[in-house]
Amino acid sequence: MALETSFAPAERAPQEQILRQHEKLSALPFVREFLDAVPNMTTVLNKQRQIVFANRAFMDFLGLETDVQVLGKKTGEAMGRLYPDFLGRRPGEAAGCIRSHLNSGGCGTTPFCQTCGAVISILNSQKFKRLDIQECRMICGEPGKNENALDLRIWSRPIEVDDETFTVFSVVDISDEKRRKMLERIFFHDVINTAGCIKGLADLMIQTDAADSEIKEMTAMICESADQLLEEISAQVELSAAESGDLKADLKPVQSSELITQVVRQFHSYRIAKDRNIVADPAAEVFDFVSDPVLLRRVLINLVKNALEASTAGQTITLGSGTNGGLVSFTVHNQATMPPAVQLQIFSRSFSTKGSGRGIGTYSIKLLTEKYLHGQVTFVSTASAGTRFTVTFPSDGKKANS
Repeated sequence: MALETSFAPAERAPQEQILRQHEKLSALPFVREFLDAVPNMTTVLNKQRQIVFANRAFMDFLGLETDVQVLGKKTGEAMGRLYPDFLGRRPGEAAGCIRSHLNSGGCGTTPFCQTCGAVISILNSQKFKRLDIQECRMICGEPGKNENALDLRIWSRPIEVDDETFTVFSVVDISDEKRRKMLERIFFHDVINTAGCIKGLADLMIQTDAADSEIKEMTAMICESADQLLEEISAQVELSAAESGDLKADLKPVQSSELITQVVRQFHSYRIAKDRNIVADPAAEVFDFVSDPVLLRRVLINLVKNALEASTAGQTITLGSGTNGGLVSFTVHNQATMPPAVQLQIFSRSFSTKGSGRGIGTYSIKLLTEKYLHGQVTFVSTASAGTRFTVTFPSDGKKANS
């Protein structure tokens, strides 16, 4: 009688084959030592997706004290040992997925398994003979009682041992990461709404005919602060999405001189720019190209912010642009010089010349430029010429060789 399945093949290898495969892997030099050194829960699966080997982290997850939990029988007096009771089970069955026993085929064969990242990762790895990474949401425990919802990241990679194919199946619990992201989204949403309300009230106050000039000035300061707060929150939202890989570039036509004008105008109300000059280079080239204007503007704004903070009263920050073949570039120059120690660490995430926990600006510039805009960021800083950052991008916005 064929086993029932709604997705993956349900057939299983006989227990004698499982034990033979376990012995084969156990006999390989240093296999257990290597796998036990891996902090992620890791198992080795056969073609039928059954566990034939597991590392210490996986057994700790199952609450097994040793690797000699009883299957129920010995495989022969010559071996003189007992085998783990999870051998022959599939990952969901061993972990206690509440859906793995909904039909006779077991883990991977129920209708729910069609969206399970663990099964999909294994099948993709077996089919395409390569590493496959997925995310999996699994509910473990007794249905209706003591259920534990897990968010997992899965790695599946095929290996060959003596002309026999296995799958190395590795798992890490990302439940905390998922919860943090959810709380972060809620926080950003609420803070943006609050800052937007403050900005709206400040705009209304500016439009009133207040006779007191001091009140008008204070209202303008509130409006400026609200604008900057919204800008900083939006920048942090983008950075968070960029680091997690959730950010998507939206390519559109861009005009170089309009972009520079927008960036210069951005700083008209910034207090730090009050006694410094921000200008467009008269020699800047004017051209059309394709990029994500929001992300590119963010990169240039961060470069100008850094230039302003490095400059002193009366100094000038200059924005330029140019083309070279299929590439376009933008430059931000200031008259200050970065010390050698700063230059060595300038793109590190946590490094800042402004104090602990402030090192995000240049890090985000590099991240957005290289990962999402397919460009490159460089700089030159000397006592005679000052500091010039250059960001270079493909004029069509596409990654090279893509």
